[in-house]
Amino acid sequence: MNQQLIFNNDFRYNSARQAVQFSCLQAGLRIDCFIRCPAGQTGESWLAQVKQQAFTWEDHAEQAIAHDKMTANGEVWLAV
Repeated sequence: MNQQLIFNNDFRYNSARQAVQFSCLQAGLRIDCFIRCPAGQTGESWLAQVKQQAFTWEDHAEQAIAHDKMTANGEVWLAV
């Protein structure tokens, strides 16, 4: 892909959104990405699992951004 994205390696659990959140920069613009926590899993364990698969999630985010899958707020929500 020809996207120039810089991933910030700032994975964290966002309890208000019940999702793991991380961000990237595209042409100086910050894009927040979210991965909703599956039912029955704690935020802490979900965060650990996502961190172990960070490169895979970053690839999914890159593909979603390339296909203009951002919300009106400039967020990307990735499916489990």
